[in-house]
Amino acid sequence: MSPERYSRVYRWFAARPAARAALAACTRLLPLAQAGMYLALLGLLAARTAAGEDCMQLLARAVLVPGAVFVGGSALRAALNRPRPYQQPGFTPLLPKETGGKSFPSRHALSGAVIAMAWLPVNPAVAGVLTVSALAICVTRVLAGVHWVRDVAAGAVLGFGLGALGMLL
Repeated sequence: MSPERYSRVYRWFAARPAARAALAACTRLLPLAQAGMYLALLGLLAARTAAGEDCMQLLARAVLVPGAVFVGGSALRAALNRPRPYQQPGFTPLLPKETGGKSFPSRHALSGAVIAMAWLPVNPAVAGVLTVSALAICVTRVLAGVHWVRDVAAGAVLGFGLGALGMLL
């Protein structure tokens, strides 16, 4: 998105302090909620395993699949080291950020998506709610001006695709 085009988004939020505060809250709270739900999943599977249910393989997948996707995505973004939108001259993000580069793929989008998929074989309804949350993370990252659409799209596709593949096969 060009600085001129993003300036319309910036002006809209700047004129609405409550909306800007809500966006800031969402950019902080949605990833925390996803992380909390991931810990809840691991706790649930560990408790079921301790209670005698045959969940050890599912627990191992719930640890290994998101871990591998996160590490792989982090390595990819470090190798590509794509610039962030606010590194363009004249681009002012709604939420200031200091990080340079490492924009593609979005690790927030990737993590949210793979966590949603980790829940899929355990509770599809929870996975559905977390999918909506992961997509909301994608939107907030772009609106905040810290990622390009392609960054969050790639992160979501990788997270959902590799997460579903690893958890369901």
